[in-house]
Amino acid sequence: MVYLQIALDYTSLTKAIETALAIVKYVRDERIWFEAGTPLIKNWGYISVKLLKEATGSFVVADTKTIDAAELEIGEAFANNADAATVLGLSDDYTIQKSIEIARSLKKTIIVDLINVKDPFTRGVEVYEMGADLVYFHIGVDVQKARGVSAVGLLREAYRFKKETGGKFGVAGGIKLESLDTVLQAEPDVIIVGGAITRSEDPARAVLGFLEKIR
Repeated sequence: MVYLQIALDYTSLTKAIETALAIVKYVRDERIWFEAGTPLIKNWGYISVKLLKEATGSFVVADTKTIDAAELEIGEAFANNADAATVLGLSDDYTIQKSIEIARSLKKTIIVDLINVKDPFTRGVEVYEMGADLVYFHIGVDVQKARGVSAVGLLREAYRFKKETGGKFGVAGGIKLESLDTVLQAEPDVIIVGGAITRSEDPARAVLGFLEKIR
């Protein structure tokens, strides 16, 4: 099964919850994950994660992008009902290992985000061997704007990662409906989409469009 993770990268908690509710009102599908985006968590704290979980009843990812203090950040994300949380591949190995340990003790999911990692394939293999549940191959917003690139450029490395390790991976960064067929050829386990859904006139319809192609 391929999951669609909807990145709610808002600074407004009201807008994030409204968008999520507008989607679940018309689309009930176990393949949908909601992400409490980093801007949302920075502006509203972990209450945003808790409220998103309560409002939707869906699988919720807290995009903490933790790089240190795993016990505090990852622990708080899970304490506020996150099903998964993210730690950066740029982190020290201890931080990643501690995040994995916390997640396993609570039967939760740890995602290692490889944003800005110079050699994502090699680091992906390393964190997979540490026990990461998911590895995200991710092109950040600023890099997308500065270089005119998207996560499509990481698909070869992501596909190689899956074939050589058997690990699960996600792809994030500028994915649109028109590029989805290309993304799916790499056999991702999770596809992370933000603006193509949240900035559309009808987010629920946009979600249906993605789910139809994923099916």
